Amino acid sequence: MHVVVSRARLAKILLVVGITLSLMCSGGRKHKGGVEITFWHAMGGPLGRVLTSLIDEFNATHPNIHVVSVSMGRYTALSQKIMAAVAAGKPPTMAQAYENWTVELIISGSIVPIEKFIHGPNGLSEESLADILPVFIENNMWDDVIWSFPFNKSVRALFYNKDLFREVGLDPDHPPRTWQEYLSYARRLTKDVDGDGHPEIWGTAGQVNVWMFGNLLIQNGGEFLAPNGQEVAFNSPEGVEALAFMKKLLADSVGFVASGFEYQNDFLAGKVGMMEGSTVSLAFIKGKYDFDLGIAPIPMGKRPGVTIAGTNVVIFAKASKEEQEAAWEFIKWFTDTEQTARWAAGTFYVPVRRSAFDSEILRKRFEEFPGLEDAFNQLNYATFEPKIAGWYAGRRYLAERSIEAVLRGDADIKQALDMAAAKANAEIKRLKRLREKLGLVKKG
Repeated sequence: MHVVVSRARLAKILLVVGITLSLMCSGGRKHKGGVEITFWHAMGGPLGRVLTSLIDEFNATHPNIHVVSVSMGRYTALSQKIMAAVAAGKPPTMAQAYENWTVELIISGSIVPIEKFIHGPNGLSEESLADILPVFIENNMWDDVIWSFPFNKSVRALFYNKDLFREVGLDPDHPPRTWQEYLSYARRLTKDVDGDGHPEIWGTAGQVNVWMFGNLLIQNGGEFLAPNGQEVAFNSPEGVEALAFMKKLLADSVGFVASGFEYQNDFLAGKVGMMEGSTVSLAFIKGKYDFDLGIAPIPMGKRPGVTIAGTNVVIFAKASKEEQEAAWEFIKWFTDTEQTARWAAGTFYVPVRRSAFDSEILRKRFEEFPGLEDAFNQLNYATFEPKIAGWYAGRRYLAERSIEAVLRGDADIKQALDMAAAKANAEIKRLKRLREKLGLVKKG
């Protein structure tokens, strides 16, 4: 079969190829006597605008360094571009990366440990390093080495409609604090106004979400991984109870599961009383509601527990020493107290430093959005999802084989979790055997 490509189509293809090659080769060029470095990320919309503003300021105040910001739009595209660029030997200078990407980049020798810069001549003092929240340091460590640095991190928060609370006799200044209150409030908020058997107002709503399940798992005394760190444990009795509660909340008469972020639109329209979401959700709903908005930490189970989300930033080994040092200078500047506070105030990502909580710009945000500070303070007992190779696939199995199947009413909870766990463990073992074969880890 012959494929005919028009000249116009060919021109477009060549243009795309040219742009891609340009992006891949742009790191490290000299810029007006200084060094030009590339930063690949996935920030867009209101988040991208804040990032662009900060990068522009950095460039203006650091004449010997010029950061070229390249947005890939979505994390999937960013991951694909990074892996393709690494394979071609032409990665950017630095990029956002999830922990499971970082593991693969460490194994392949594609990045340098950030720790070498932290303790270098332009590093961080002990006092400055201690100011960074411990969960972020631990989240970026592998084998006691800091390989990446926190970039855009968030925790989940509960958003609720205080007007609807008042209508059903709930105290708008007392959001649900426990699982039991969460379910009770959702029941009271759910209303079938016209008596047709279908609620016009729902207590809550959400989407198939591993993040929500993970928080419930941790709060219930469960863990993602077994003590050996090499197999999953989310199919424990604690995991079964967590998913059972999630089903009660989102699939059993008081809430519903939506595609994408439709539940967020229903919340804005006053059709949903409560919703969970990233603190960053506030950047997208701000100014779009006409009711009294409440913000609170997510309700708790047997123990306080939340997991952080978001990416870190890595520096690639292919960059020259000068480029790597310039990248570190940007990371150091971006995560300093003033900048991390402004980043948090503009995007509602959490700041990475304790000192940022006392900054004037963030204090004003806390006054503007009561409850936001309490949501941010969940960092005091936060943890994170597994950082091992194979968790990306394991997370997908958990979402598709367990959570979605259960919420749609198509599976038994224990059987669904066991099936996902078996799939996840098989992937973890497969990757371990592959690394052993390549001599990257010791057998056993």
